[in-house]
Amino acid sequence: MAEAIAVISFVSAICSLADYGTKVVTRLNEFRKNVKELPTSFLHISVQLPLLVEIVCRLSDQASRGEIAPDTEKLLKPVAEGLHNEIKKLDAILQKVLPSAKASTWEKGIKAVKSVGAQKDVDEFAAVIRDYVSNLTAFQTTHNSDLIRRLGTFLEEQRQNAPTPEPTPARTSIWLNKYDSDADFVGREGTMIEIEQQLKEKNHRVALAGIGGVGKSRIAIQYCYRFRQQYPKTHILWVYGGSKLRFETDYQRIAIVLDLPGREDHEIDTLRMVCDWLSDRTNGPWLMVLDNADDHELWLGSTARTSSSRKSLPLIDYLPRCDHGGILITTRDSQLGYRLTESKQNSIQIMRFEPDEARILLVAKLSEDRDLSHEDADELTSALEYLPLTITQAAAYLRQIDISASEYLELFRKGETDIPNLLESSIDDPGRDRETSNSVFQTWKMSFDQILQQSPAAAEMLSLMAVLDRQAISQELLRGPGESFLEFKAAVSKLKAFSLITEEKSSSKYSIHRLVQLSTQKLLKHYGTLPEWEEEALAAVARLFPTVVEYKVWPLVQDLKSHAQIVLRYSITTRPCQLARANILHGMGHYCLEQGQNTSALGILLQARELRVENLGPEHEDTLMTLGLLSVAYSKLNNSREAYELQVQLWETTHRVLGPSHVLTLKSMSRLAITYNKRGEFKRAEELQLRTLQAMERELGLEDKATLTEMNNLAFTYNKLRKWEEAEELGLKTLNIRTQVLGPTHPDTLTIMANLAWTYRAQARWEEAEQLERKALEQRLESLGPDHPKTLLTMANLARIHARRGWWSEAERLHKQVLEGHRRLSGTDHKDAIRAEEDLAELELARENKRSPSPRLGDPTANERRPRARSLRPTDSYQPSYGRRRSGGLLSPYGPDGDHRRPRRRSVSPPGERRTAWQRSPDWRQR
Repeated sequence: MAEAIAVISFVSAICSLADYGTKVVTRLNEFRKNVKELPTSFLHISVQLPLLVEIVCRLSDQASRGEIAPDTEKLLKPVAEGLHNEIKKLDAILQKVLPSAKASTWEKGIKAVKSVGAQKDVDEFAAVIRDYVSNLTAFQTTHNSDLIRRLGTFLEEQRQNAPTPEPTPARTSIWLNKYDSDADFVGREGTMIEIEQQLKEKNHRVALAGIGGVGKSRIAIQYCYRFRQQYPKTHILWVYGGSKLRFETDYQRIAIVLDLPGREDHEIDTLRMVCDWLSDRTNGPWLMVLDNADDHELWLGSTARTSSSRKSLPLIDYLPRCDHGGILITTRDSQLGYRLTESKQNSIQIMRFEPDEARILLVAKLSEDRDLSHEDADELTSALEYLPLTITQAAAYLRQIDISASEYLELFRKGETDIPNLLESSIDDPGRDRETSNSVFQTWKMSFDQILQQSPAAAEMLSLMAVLDRQAISQELLRGPGESFLEFKAAVSKLKAFSLITEEKSSSKYSIHRLVQLSTQKLLKHYGTLPEWEEEALAAVARLFPTVVEYKVWPLVQDLKSHAQIVLRYSITTRPCQLARANILHGMGHYCLEQGQNTSALGILLQARELRVENLGPEHEDTLMTLGLLSVAYSKLNNSREAYELQVQLWETTHRVLGPSHVLTLKSMSRLAITYNKRGEFKRAEELQLRTLQAMERELGLEDKATLTEMNNLAFTYNKLRKWEEAEELGLKTLNIRTQVLGPTHPDTLTIMANLAWTYRAQARWEEAEQLERKALEQRLESLGPDHPKTLLTMANLARIHARRGWWSEAERLHKQVLEGHRRLSGTDHKDAIRAEEDLAELELARENKRSPSPRLGDPTANERRPRARSLRPTDSYQPSYGRRRSGGLLSPYGPDGDHRRPRRRSVSPPGERRTAWQRSPDWRQR
């Protein structure tokens, strides 16, 4: 029974083998018919397999008739089973590479490419078949021995008649990098290591991103040479990714070098064919450089067409995805680089050279210029922004015009030449693509065009940044009216992705590279839009620049100051731009006054006055505001006559145009009183300040800044009048209110503190004065800085107190600091510096003679002119909120009902028909 089962089993196995073998032969014949150029291994097996199938069919017939002995069947059964398994493997290969009869030429070509990759497996199958044929040939006891002998004879004749195959040469790696290694290549070792590490990651892709000209392609070239030394059997491929045509051309070149079948057939998708070949592990490892992949739409959009009849595909679909090859991408757009790597790994950001690296490259490129010092090289590379391309191009340019770097640098310092014009020319660079312009400006124009296509908002932002100061550009300046925060951040991200701007750490400010800014300005000029963007920049700065520059807005003014200096140079004559310019000038003048820069303030405010008078008229409120600040500048510069005339005219105009209760009217009265003080008319100043303060309390309130300032001014006048009790009482009250309203460190609070210290110092109350002056000095050093006039004044007052108390060393140290500060601030010939020098000399003389210093070093009233008029009675002093004299009539600066020397029923008489200086001519100061 067991024997019968064994026979059935053998018969079944041999029959199944015969049937399956017949089907495979049919597939193989179909494959020969559909594929014109059949690979050699397939040709051999297509001859051997039909003969072997015939032997198997005869064995099947003999087994069915019982003509094979049981012992023989036992020997043949493993042979049949093994042969069956091998034929199944061959069938699987055929199904993979076999095109159908209805397949297009393109599909047949693709199958042909795959058949090339399957040759190795078919060769192995043919070797196994030969082994089976040998075993069957040895079997001589069966009825088919004559057929087996015929098969052996046929195979032997085929072997003898076939040409002797040449030994298969060892596979040589393909090198498709057309660029030479650069002997002057500098640095970038850390980048090379990072590239190697990222290529070993799972996705085997890495992107180098950076501004055009930073050296991305040069790094890729050098890495290819290094990679070839480490892995000589790896294919190295270079593909240009800047345009679809160039990309297709480079893929076609790869197909030619690889001798891929169907490469000349226009119906075959060469891009897909090369991608499939590279994706096949049997073809070995490879490294591809995808250079200048900058076009977002080209790589991720739907612009790449495989043929007119097939669906559009982005070029990223033709980059192989496998673990036996790597892709090194260079791009200006780090966002695109991130997408192309298809990983969570950010692009490697290629930064500019360090100064030492830039100097080494410049010296290497100018090897014949032996006289170039390190300092000169550093100056030139700094002007070239430490960019490899700008340094290389500049060196080539200098060689071309036959001038040394030292000579060129000397011309550059004299202003006879400039770096931007040098970089505008295009000079051949063997390390860059020859079909791409090597001009630095043209390189950045490509980036600008890409940004304009991808994000118009980002292009507009770059245009605006090009006409502002290139550093510390705030979000408020760049963000347009109505623009959402997300839209703004998207535009910023695009500019950062192209490495055209940088974001400053720990702040929301941005900077643009100097040469990028100059390049963008040239582009805007070329497009004819530069004046429009200059006007836009002027309007943006004017929109943010405060016209009332209080302490809390100082940081804003400091941020805008450099941008204001830039936009004020633009010669735009439209009325809106002239008014915007006047607003900026007014605010800058006010800021200079706050910083003690009185001479600068005067010049700036004169410009603002001229613009506002011309565009708004002499009695417009904005014009009067500027004239008020101008009078303050005259007063601070001790131009009492100009200040007095302007302030009198201002009071009359503001009273008539704006009304007696308007803040500008009240401020004009306050400023006129200060001028009285400077002229030594302390009694007159006191009378006017009392009236002004009463009106300010009534109209503005006790805690208003102007009211508190007037209280301090009145306390100062009390000091001048030696009314110490009133000065101290009012000073303490004002200090208390200002501390509560503005805080203890506000500059206005410190002004009251210093004024109160002045009161104590004048009375020789040294300890109380010292405490206040020391506290004021500490806070002014922190809030105003060491060189602010008020800081230096406090320091000098504290030094005088120390001198009066016999603390010579401390007094001398402070006096020296004051002298150095005034020299830094105003120069050695300024009156403040001269006085500080005299104070120090007098202190040293007093110390040397071991005597007390002169009263001038301690008593603030020692050198002052005493007023001839008697002091007011105590009841005449200011009494806050009680006991005040009521105002009678107009708020005349000359008294309750006018000048005390005039009839009481007359208010201050207008200046008659006379015209003050500022009304006569805008340029009266130049006469």
